[in-house]
Amino acid sequence: MIKVIYYLRHSDTHERCFRYYETLAGARIAQRSRNARLGYKTRVQRTVEADLEFEQCVNAEGNIVLATWAIEEDHIELCDLTGPAAED
Repeated sequence: MIKVIYYLRHSDTHERCFRYYETLAGARIAQRSRNARLGYKTRVQRTVEADLEFEQCVNAEGNIVLATWAIEEDHIELCDLTGPAAED
C-alpha cells in the first residue's frame, strides 16, 4: 500500500525536516508557523515550483518574496502487519 506524506524542505540548503505530515493541511500549518518565525508575517499566495509548494510572503522591507520553507510531497510503501506472517 502506498501512502502520501508531506515534508518541509528548506529552500536554501535543500535540507528536509525529519518530521513528516500525513495531511497537506498539517504540512501547511507547520510551514506557516516556521515561516512566520523567520519574519514572513503576511502571506500573499501559494505557488508551486519544481514540485515544491512555496508561500509568497511580504518581508520586512515590503517586498514580495518566496518564503524559506517549502512543502514536498513524497510516497512511502506501508507493509501489512496483519497478514499470516505476523501471527508467528
